[in-house]
Amino acid sequence: MKLIDSEDWEKHAFEVARNMCGAKLPAETLMGTLGLTEYEFSTLCDDSLFKRRVREFTKELTENGTSFALKARVQAEDLLATQYRIAKHPETPPAVAIAAIAATVRWAGFDKKPGGEGEDQSNAPKISINISLAAPRDTQPVEKLVEGVVVSTQ
Repeated sequence: MKLIDSEDWEKHAFEVARNMCGAKLPAETLMGTLGLTEYEFSTLCDDSLFKRRVREFTKELTENGTSFALKARVQAEDLLATQYRIAKHPETPPAVAIAAIAATVRWAGFDKKPGGEGEDQSNAPKISINISLAAPRDTQPVEKLVEGVVVSTQ
């Protein structure tokens, strides 16, 4: 049995979900389309993480249709390995390699600062500091005992 690459794993999950929402091809036909043996397909479909990803794709396809963003995300994941090879190739011009690295960093979300614009801040720590310089109005006079005599401070 050949091992399924992580980049193929995501594509396979999308294709299974797309088949469930659309064509509903028989398993034998879908396995051929995916280039998997019956054993590989069965093993993949028994994997709980794979099943969860198929459910997520199915939900998205059902609610939003086959959106452009979903197709673009699958395509970007598919092309990520190619981008990596281009960036690491010794003959790639430095400017091209830097642009590829910068794009990957941006896509991964590593360029965002915590609490930045457009970022969900619901889990950010919230701090509130109140400083009152005025004396409280309802204070009781304070009495001190000084050398056996009670002295009032107000």
